[in-house]
Amino acid sequence: MIEATLGVRLEREIREQPGVWRRLAASDEAAALAQLLRGKEVAFVGSGSSLFAAQLGALALRRRGVPAVALAATEVRFEAPAYRGRTVVALSQSGRSRDILDAVEALEPALLIALTNDAASPLAGRSDLAFLLEAGVETAVPATKTVTATVALLLWAAGLSGGPTERSARTLAACADAVEAWLGGSGPDEVAGVAAQVAPLRSLVFVGSGYGVPVARELALKVNEATYLHAEGFAAGEFRHGSAALLEAGTALCGIVDEASRDLVERPLSEAARSGALRFAIGAGPAPEGVPVLGPLTAEAFNTLGWLVTGQLLALYVGRARGIDGDAPRGLSKFLS
Repeated sequence: MIEATLGVRLEREIREQPGVWRRLAASDEAAALAQLLRGKEVAFVGSGSSLFAAQLGALALRRRGVPAVALAATEVRFEAPAYRGRTVVALSQSGRSRDILDAVEALEPALLIALTNDAASPLAGRSDLAFLLEAGVETAVPATKTVTATVALLLWAAGLSGGPTERSARTLAACADAVEAWLGGSGPDEVAGVAAQVAPLRSLVFVGSGYGVPVARELALKVNEATYLHAEGFAAGEFRHGSAALLEAGTALCGIVDEASRDLVERPLSEAARSGALRFAIGAGPAPEGVPVLGPLTAEAFNTLGWLVTGQLLALYVGRARGIDGDAPRGLSKFLS
């Protein structure tokens, strides 16, 4: 039986996310950020969930022809000479992470842009320009609201950086409506049903392609934090080159599926049938026979937000089934903004 008293703050913050996106949709933050990034060489820097958001943002810019990389703040000391003097976008929920602040100093940016949830933070004060996520206080240790707010802002700004885009205030608000309706309907019950099957397993693998790769990594981190179950995220095609040997009875494989990446993600999902692993997907169907698909139906412009919310709920429910309080995982803490 899933204990609903575990992870109550995490669940509340998961469900608050559509409201955060609506506030962003009503602002001019994305247009202002796009203007700053257009025509620049960009280095994103982050740690943990912020790093995976950075990877997604860098990919979105590269798809628009903007040279962009995502750097792990803790590894910047080893590669800073290659990226000094660029426009640096530093991502940090609290704006107080020593790793981020040290990385910024090492990169010596020509322009430092901060994406943070705290206007009074050292990162905001050090930056040339700070974009505030306005996600509200986030008290559960696993980050949710700040992650999807960052992703929404970066995707929208990248879309505006050049050429036509489907990302707009209207499409972001429509995504918020779709996810909110899904959260208020049967969607969470479907996720809880799969979570009950995942909870007793040894390992969970997420695979995706394109935007699904950083999402797979972020969802694996959420599972690690909130459930203590071993989880990893892979590029779907690369997973088949050796790491698929991990799959057997007692493990699970989740594919992050959309139309653009369906062929790459469906292949490992189909091949895993003979391994005895539990298989399911997050995103848009159809999927291989026997593979349930979880998550809200959203337009492509912001479908990553639906994937992230679904994976967050999965982590919450798996944690509850395993008796873990997702609000305060062991050995972890966070700065509160």
